[in-house]
Amino acid sequence: MEIAAGSEVPASVYERAFEAVDHPVYVLGLDGAIEAANRATGELLEAPSSELLGRQCHEVFHDRPEFIEDCPFRRSCQTGHRERKVIRIRDRWFVASVDPLEDGGAIHTLTDITRLRETEAMLTGFLTEAVLRLVRPAGVIAETLTALAADLESERLSAEEVALALRCEAAGARGLSATITALKHAIASDFDGIPEDYRRFLLE
Repeated sequence: MEIAAGSEVPASVYERAFEAVDHPVYVLGLDGAIEAANRATGELLEAPSSELLGRQCHEVFHDRPEFIEDCPFRRSCQTGHRERKVIRIRDRWFVASVDPLEDGGAIHTLTDITRLRETEAMLTGFLTEAVLRLVRPAGVIAETLTALAADLESERLSAEEVALALRCEAAGARGLSATITALKHAIASDFDGIPEDYRRFLLE
């Protein structure tokens, strides 16, 4: 954060900014105990943030007596740099980012990527279905077109729905490269904050 030279920002302003952040942010001591937590952290855990103070991060977030495997907090303490890891808390997925402090401890933030994981699952299903379409015999494709024509005539499907289905068939016949490229661009533009290793996994 940049502060104008010569300005004196009251401590209360920093406190209000800390509380105003919409995603969980909390401060960990050298031993991994929570020293401060904002409102969003308490909302995630369905508990007042004041009740989290002094408790171990792995106990509160992972219900474990020790640090999780490849814990980003422990890695940041060792490397002295920001560390990230994709983790699951209850039924949601987060990017856990840990920034070490000069005097020990770290600032821990959680960014919700649940929608990203759901999109990933949807795309996997879409691509699987599209690949299966590519290997279908010509007779099966003809049957599909006949069925679409019947659905249109009987008004079970609207003209727009049939047009969409035909576009999918045409895309499958031409190949998947253009579709995959478009999906990759959509993912890359919408989720710039995810870790590089996870982004690479999605885009490969």
